[in-house]
Amino acid sequence: MTALVAVLALGVGAAEAGAKPPLLIGNCVKPKFKPRNVIIACGDASLGAREMAWSSWTQKTALGTGTGQVNDCDPDCVHGTTRHAPMQLLLSHPRRCSNGRRLFTKLRYTWTSGAPVGPASGSVPVGCKLVNL
Repeated sequence: MTALVAVLALGVGAAEAGAKPPLLIGNCVKPKFKPRNVIIACGDASLGAREMAWSSWTQKTALGTGTGQVNDCDPDCVHGTTRHAPMQLLLSHPRRCSNGRRLFTKLRYTWTSGAPVGPASGSVPVGCKLVNL
């Protein structure tokens, strides 16, 4: 009986190891694996990160760094200037969507050298509902 439990436990681990990793909806439209550019504010693309380098991407979380960009909206958002600074992204809370794919549903961003404008960090939902899955 103990051997059967060990075999079953190994089988579960092997199945998880072969599972496809969760994806991120990085462009507000299509899920991708390790996207190079990420739009964080889908409404107006006023906040995002580019040139992302992902140091880890597991079944539960992903961590990457890149260049954050934010519109300072001065004097207004149409005429504002895009400011840049180093940014870190942490993805978490993977969930299975109605199409069967797993997506990260939470994105936390942190300006690693101080925010050019606005808060130093924040989080946004990025999961299945964003693209109606």
